[in-house]
Amino acid sequence: MENIQSQPEQEEETQVEQKSVKDFNRNRRSHAQKFQRVGAACGIPRHRLTVLLLGTLTAILLIAAVVIAIYCANANDDHLQTPHSAVSALIIERNYLRNHTGILKAEREAESAIVRQQTSLIQMKLQLKQQRRLSDVLQNKIEALQSEKANLQSKKNALEQSCGRCPAGWTLLKSTCYYFSLSDHDSKKNWPDSRANCLGRGGDLLVIDNLQEQVLVSENAPRTSSSSVLWWQNGYWMGLRVMGSQRTWMWINNTTEIETGYWRNDQPSSSGPQTGNCAAFLYYTDTTKVWYNGKCQEHLFNWICEMLAKPLE
Repeated sequence: MENIQSQPEQEEETQVEQKSVKDFNRNRRSHAQKFQRVGAACGIPRHRLTVLLLGTLTAILLIAAVVIAIYCANANDDHLQTPHSAVSALIIERNYLRNHTGILKAEREAESAIVRQQTSLIQMKLQLKQQRRLSDVLQNKIEALQSEKANLQSKKNALEQSCGRCPAGWTLLKSTCYYFSLSDHDSKKNWPDSRANCLGRGGDLLVIDNLQEQVLVSENAPRTSSSSVLWWQNGYWMGLRVMGSQRTWMWINNTTEIETGYWRNDQPSSSGPQTGNCAAFLYYTDTTKVWYNGKCQEHLFNWICEMLAKPLE
């Protein structure tokens, strides 16, 4: 497209060529006339004169061709050195398109990189969420295993402490074995049936001999919770009851040494549904004031058995 010439330049070249042809014809006729006059004057034969004339014309044509070639070369050089405005615009547009194409390519590559980064980020978030979910599951399992370990350790300590001195399901405290019926989820019983259960296990209902035992049993008895308004229904039968016409509180081992300070406030009760001739045990906040009375045959409570531990071998 750089070799395209404008219409004015083409017209100018056409005019130059026409002028050269006219000049050439005029010079040819003039030289021919001159050669004829000179030949006639000098007595040169006509055929020789014709040959001489042809040679001269050939030289003139050669010179004219060289001149025209030089002119065309100069014209082409000038044209190449001075580009046409349309060609210049096309070149500028081509360069712009080249540069703009590079920018568009870089922009597309950047967008692709952003998409890849976003996809990678989403995948990382999903992996992190899965890791957190797995971590929560593992944490729950760890807590369950720790709880089971603590439970097994407690049982292990109890077995090591008892060293076979108490039957299975009994708790060794000092030198005495205690059985709390709540630990085996036994059905509640009245006072006579509770004592029969203890006798069948090789022991008897609880007998409190001193303050140390009172506090020890209070601190180790299982805690019970109930929405029942009747708090006294959550207690444990123990081996204390009213005996004789004098209605004296007496232990099942026939001792009457009873510490009255172990009764709960306003107990034993002599009126209302909670009255009775058998004593029960229920710890609340005070380790000493835990006794109260109930109806031996009618009320159903848990119970506490005791027996002496076997001596160490």
